[in-house]
Amino acid sequence: MKLRAWLVLVSALAVSACVTTVSGRQQPEADPEAAAESNMQLGVGYLRQGNLQAAQEKLERAVEQNPKLVEAHLALGLVYERLDDPQEAEASYKRGVQMAGDDPDALNAYAAFLCRVDGRRDDALEYFDRAADIPLSQKFVNRAVIYTNAGVCVKPVDLQRAENYLRLALRTDPRYREALLQMADVAHQQENNLQARAFLERYMAVGRPTPAVLWLGVQIEESNGDLGAAADYAERLKKDFPASVETRLLLEKERNAG
Repeated sequence: MKLRAWLVLVSALAVSACVTTVSGRQQPEADPEAAAESNMQLGVGYLRQGNLQAAQEKLERAVEQNPKLVEAHLALGLVYERLDDPQEAEASYKRGVQMAGDDPDALNAYAAFLCRVDGRRDDALEYFDRAADIPLSQKFVNRAVIYTNAGVCVKPVDLQRAENYLRLALRTDPRYREALLQMADVAHQQENNLQARAFLERYMAVGRPTPAVLWLGVQIEESNGDLGAAADYAERLKKDFPASVETRLLLEKERNAG
């Protein structure tokens, strides 16, 4: 089962700007920096809506007006990535890092991009580590998110290393939902299903279950031999998410077993 792990790899900066409007005619700005900020906010708004062409236009305009606007470069990197232009995407992320090499959000965004590029996990982990090492006295660092991103990045090729990063995330924030969920999945893949159950129960105590979470619960409890608990997860999955891919997988599994 593949969890929706890559969601945590999207740069927070690229989707965090405050947007008051994404429509209507812009008023001309005498101050280029103010105009750049406005265009960045509009670009991020379009990005949230999935309107990539409009987002590209506004963000490119923002970096023309203020080439030092790091957040605009990072958001533009994400736009280029979604437009399947990895060369321009990397160039934008790199510009952000070059201008703000001590900014954990910039480092995290570039690391996330590198992790999505085949064969560049080691480079990605180097940038994740740099981001996590920035002192809190210098700038706020959400280390739980960064360590979780690193764990997700390396999980497909090295479960032990993924576990090490995820434990660092939970040491930073024991209630961080994504880290709890990823640890449950890692433990399940390592066939340590009692531990997987414990992490999934901790997740369920702080987060709303998704189809992927409930489907993981089915698999963990079946591996533990607790068919009653597995059936509870299965019934909740079918009841709450009848149209999900996971429910279709469950029904197919039940038909094959019957």
